[in-house]
Amino acid sequence: MRRLVLLAVLAAATAVALPSPAHAGAGGLAANGSFEQARYPEHTTVSAWDCEPGTGQVGPARTGARSLTGTPTETSLARCTQTVPVQPGATYTLTAWVRGGYAFLGHDHGVAWTPPATAWTQLSTTFTATADTVRIYLHGWYAQAAYQADDVVLSGPDSAVRVPSAPAMPLPDETTSHSVRLSWIESPGATSYRVYRDGVFLRSVATASEVIDGLAPGTGYAFHVTAVNRAGESQPTATVSINTMAAQSQVPPATRSLVASAQAYQAWLAWEAVQTATDGYRIYRDGELVGWSYGPAFTATGLRHGTLYTFQVTALNSAGESVRSAPVQVLTWQVPGA
Repeated sequence: MRRLVLLAVLAAATAVALPSPAHAGAGGLAANGSFEQARYPEHTTVSAWDCEPGTGQVGPARTGARSLTGTPTETSLARCTQTVPVQPGATYTLTAWVRGGYAFLGHDHGVAWTPPATAWTQLSTTFTATADTVRIYLHGWYAQAAYQADDVVLSGPDSAVRVPSAPAMPLPDETTSHSVRLSWIESPGATSYRVYRDGVFLRSVATASEVIDGLAPGTGYAFHVTAVNRAGESQPTATVSINTMAAQSQVPPATRSLVASAQAYQAWLAWEAVQTATDGYRIYRDGELVGWSYGPAFTATGLRHGTLYTFQVTALNSAGESVRSAPVQVLTWQVPGA
């Protein structure tokens, strides 16, 4: 069935394949078109491209030191994609050099291909942009031989949007046995950020702060961040290393000396720190969980004026949660005329 699908795809595609002369390709508008840049120095993860498993930067290359190699499987095309900002209505030409198994070079408006070949062959396809970005891609075909690609070039009018600069190195805070908060300075022009753990993409976030959970107690991790907009992905920040809090064999003792001070619409709580509360504290209001604090203080907001509240606190570590503290009651201020 996939052989029939392949034949249909090839019949529908517009292919321009040229023999390989001996000259180097330029990058054009596509980022890392020569596949020389690694997203993380000791890894083969392809910078600026979103790639399926089975792809990586390895040699031998047509030019430079690296090329893209993709090994399709029964369920994967070994596909790499990149979104590039363009000018609507302008004409662009996308080219790439490929060899090996079936190789496809495409974009939102069409695709070029070549059958298996041992020599480097250039694919070329031209299109008119209909939006301010275009998605370009490379891939092989299901269960076919691995393909190689190098010197991808997108030629045409430049876009005014630029790839953002790398954010400042993320700073760790509120480290527990299973989580850490990372914060960094925003990068001008960035619309989102990508967080990497030990060199592997973890998730995209919209703001310059994120709590990373699901970590193991007493374990070291390395994190870095990149900034993203429609022009592409920045270089990575410097790597920050953290160690989660060690595992505990017993739950913490109950917190003591809980005190409270009220205003009209909020109350400030404080208590004696518990040495083994490595995962912070939970705060309960009238028996219901309302918050968490890394340290021995908490501001309860969203309260009603002239109302009596009862608060309790528990201590946390990897072994579990302590019993609740002795309760403290607080009466918020009455607001005249409210």
